[in-house]
Amino acid sequence: MIKIKLENFKKLLSPKVLVIAGLCGILLIFLSGLSSDKEAKEEKPNEFSAEEYRLSLEDGIEKIVKDITGSGKVEVVVTLESSIRYSYAESVEETKAEKNDKESQSLDNELKEGYITVKTADGGEEALLVTARMPEIRGIAIVCEGGDNEIINQKIQNAVMAALNITSKRVYICGRK
Repeated sequence: MIKIKLENFKKLLSPKVLVIAGLCGILLIFLSGLSSDKEAKEEKPNEFSAEEYRLSLEDGIEKIVKDITGSGKVEVVVTLESSIRYSYAESVEETKAEKNDKESQSLDNELKEGYITVKTADGGEEALLVTARMPEIRGIAIVCEGGDNEIINQKIQNAVMAALNITSKRVYICGRK
């Protein structure tokens, strides 16, 4: 059993020690709140813009072309048809009302359309995202050393067409001078 002297215990309960311990506690609570905010932000799905998508495509194609040609001098330009298209979950409610008069009979249909919403971590609401469709590739231009060589040109074109599932009409390759 631990024996604490009465004098030491009184020192622990002094106002100065209690104020310092309280401030340390408040500081720890504040610091823990900051780290949970960062974690909450990291849990959000990554927002990916069309510009980031285009740059990612250019980087990937550039790497493939560098591997095929063995040269570090490669320029790639990708153009896209549009921006990212989002599809949201929809709800449709149909109500039917039948009206009977002595002389006539009618049937009223009413459709209520809207989006399904979910609550966010900050208490707001947002529509439920079902899919995000990346934009279609309009064209790709590649300038590289050896691009005028028919064999290298064909290898690059086949690799790009296979990687991105596009036709040869959308890929242009030329040599660097």
